[in-house]
Amino acid sequence: MTTTTLHRHLERGRFAHHAKATLASLVPVAWRLALRPTRAAPAVLGADAVAREAQEVRDMAHSYTKTDPGFAADLYAAAARHERVNEG
Repeated sequence: MTTTTLHRHLERGRFAHHAKATLASLVPVAWRLALRPTRAAPAVLGADAVAREAQEVRDMAHSYTKTDPGFAADLYAAAARHERVNEG
């Protein structure tokens, strides 16, 4: 009878230890989720991405202005068209 009681006590203690460890590992995750920054609306993110892409094309066009002005002009036009088509 003592062995059964002792065994049951050890099992319960081990379960409590695992439960506490699991809950303790979830606390940082819950804390990060609660404090994460809110996300902007998809339309705002899309407009920002379009502006960023157009600026990258303009930067590339600027690098070609002296060596190939025709290609640079095409790139500038493509950037403007990209913004116009995707402005929403």
